[in-house]
Amino acid sequence: MKSKCPIYRILLFSLLPCLTFSQITLTNTAEIAKIKQGTTYFAMKDPASPAAAVYVAAIKKAWSLSKVECIKYTEVEKNIAPNNSFVTLGANMTTSNSTLAATETRMYLELWTTNGKFTYDAKKRRHFNQADKIVVATIELFADYYAQNNPSAMYKMEYDAAGHFKNWGTGVLSNYLQQLSALLEKGNECTAKTEIANTEELQKMAGSTLFVPDYVLTKFGKNSDDESKKYPEKEIFEGFTLAYKVLPIAELNEKIVNSTTPFYYLLYIKTPSEKFVTVTNAQTGEIIYLGYTAAAANFKSADLKAIQKTTVKK
Repeated sequence: MKSKCPIYRILLFSLLPCLTFSQITLTNTAEIAKIKQGTTYFAMKDPASPAAAVYVAAIKKAWSLSKVECIKYTEVEKNIAPNNSFVTLGANMTTSNSTLAATETRMYLELWTTNGKFTYDAKKRRHFNQADKIVVATIELFADYYAQNNPSAMYKMEYDAAGHFKNWGTGVLSNYLQQLSALLEKGNECTAKTEIANTEELQKMAGSTLFVPDYVLTKFGKNSDDESKKYPEKEIFEGFTLAYKVLPIAELNEKIVNSTTPFYYLLYIKTPSEKFVTVTNAQTGEIIYLGYTAAAANFKSADLKAIQKTTVKK
């Protein structure tokens, strides 16, 4: 008899209080040695679909820590074995007693291994237990209103998530995986709320153009899917004297993938309880700046001024 519990429900849902993490978090670093010896499986709706092809290519090019394969979500359990690891979507959902409040869901990309207690058996069809998962790393995603309220729907979409993640795309994902691979090689745990300011790289950025996705201009409402209200560009960039260019996230992703010249770009990530502002070296994937705010705030001119301040030579 087949189980009626879809695998995405086991992988995704975690009805826990919303926890605080840095934009890329590393923990349980003792698992890294195991990961290097096995295969890392990136799960998605269908890696053979035309829409997934560019993501599969990006993953295989950027991931350098171990052997890598892309599989369907439904194939995760049968690939659970010693030394194998998985990258899947994860979520922490918070509920409210108020009928007026929308569900708040923190969504992230999650690298995990297992404690060895689960053995796949096609006949018994015993599902993997969340308690047997060992989380090694998370990458925060800026999920829009729809994704926060319908997290399981993300499993039914192609890997591009139909635009429901703001900090997403083949280029951005490639850089995240480059950075994650580098952090895993170093093997140091990243603590929560870790702010970053690589002064040498930031001074190089100051002499070039900072590329900024245009969604930073959006006035995001707390309980609304209305993204039509915008801040004037002049208001956001007031007092910012460094060279910059605002462009759609799709164009930014194309530039990351295709450019042969190093450049830097900004990302703004908002979760239900936090805000992250990052600057990334598009060639190496290194996050050279990370600013953290313990509130789900919109992007402000002060965020740019904080970046500019780090470029001043002392």
